[in-house]
Amino acid sequence: MANPFKDVRELTRDIETYLRKNRSSIYNNAKRLSDFFEMACYNNIVRFYENNGFQIKIKNLIRNRFRYKCTTAGNPANYSYFEATKSCFSFEIRHNINIKSYHNNNTYTTPDICILKSHSIKVDNEFYDTTRKYYYAENRALISFCEVKNFNPFPELLFNFIGVVNELKPVLLRQPKYYGKNHIATSLMMSGKANKHANRIIDNLHSRYHLNLISDLFNIGGIKFGKRGIKKFKSV
Repeated sequence: MANPFKDVRELTRDIETYLRKNRSSIYNNAKRLSDFFEMACYNNIVRFYENNGFQIKIKNLIRNRFRYKCTTAGNPANYSYFEATKSCFSFEIRHNINIKSYHNNNTYTTPDICILKSHSIKVDNEFYDTTRKYYYAENRALISFCEVKNFNPFPELLFNFIGVVNELKPVLLRQPKYYGKNHIATSLMMSGKANKHANRIIDNLHSRYHLNLISDLFNIGGIKFGKRGIKKFKSV
């Protein structure tokens, strides 16, 4: 099985190349290899929208650099993000935002990448027993999302993702009639290459659910998120 890990320097070059294209550079707050892979996947989701005709703008640079939110904690106002616009329709591509559960009002989880309605970040001053603030978005503000895993695909990882979609946006397990196919469907993005058994599971889940299980991104991420590659992805 292919090794899912990649040299940090190569990942950094990939990230910097994309940011330079958007007239920015990285504010390097990453600490782990998985952080760099997550940042690269975040850029790939932005590329998906760019290659689908959306106008992309960087928002909230920190000291003239792009600061990725490589943590589930912290005030989103202290981090950068991308805004996508087409035909006067705008939304935000955010990194590590707490999202309220679809099923109840007191449970949250944090997808790695969120497609959010604009200006959706809220603050809860009573979430913690201290004066610390909790930043989140309502479930209705979530359009779609992606999870990023620096692993080779394996059964539990693939099946667990179905549970995450069910918790946050169960309607997206099927192609919603009211969506306009402008957005990437909920997606699990994996660095490593699937073996024969994992590929069977991926094919099975693709036939049952409206989502993307994307593997081998360290090797062919550029191809999969190129203009031809994204045509194979399911959208909502």
